[in-house]
Amino acid sequence: MAVEAETHEWVPAQYPKDVDSVDLRRLIGVQPKGYKERSVGKRKRDAAEQAEDEHPMAMQEDMEQQDATQAPKRQKADETMYRPVSGKSWKPPGQRASTVMRPASLGKKSWGKKMTEKASRKHLLDLKAEAVAATKAKRKAAAEQRKRAKELKASNQQKSAVVQKITNSATVKKMMKDKKQRKLLRTADTN
Repeated sequence: MAVEAETHEWVPAQYPKDVDSVDLRRLIGVQPKGYKERSVGKRKRDAAEQAEDEHPMAMQEDMEQQDATQAPKRQKADETMYRPVSGKSWKPPGQRASTVMRPASLGKKSWGKKMTEKASRKHLLDLKAEAVAATKAKRKAAAEQRKRAKELKASNQQKSAVVQKITNSATVKKMMKDKKQRKLLRTADTN
């Protein structure tokens, strides 16, 4: 006996509609960013009246508690204490730019101090001049060495060059007519 299998489509489980679900849209902490509750007209007025009717005394108590917990008034800077209004005691009292930039002694120096400053300045300038002279001499020596090396290289190249001595003057005249061959002609010591 063959049993026929019935083919049914799968249907997900359905929740009954009579289940009490909580509406979280009115919660302030759960609302999406930028969400703004808009109560227009009568609902707004009803909500305000209901709030006044419920706790008129509680609001007064809250105001009294707020007054008690408020920070004391900011102190004004006193001329004798130099305490800033912000209360930051580590800040020194402000000074005018002219007093900060002006030197304390106003250019009055003793003779001995002037002479020591002059001597130290002269010593510094002498050291600087010596250093400049040393670097100049070093550069000059290096330049001369490069020049000598270049001359030596040129003379060595001339000595080691492969040359052919031309004795026939007619060949030289022919070579002088052609531009490429004229470049090959050189006068040199045959000794």
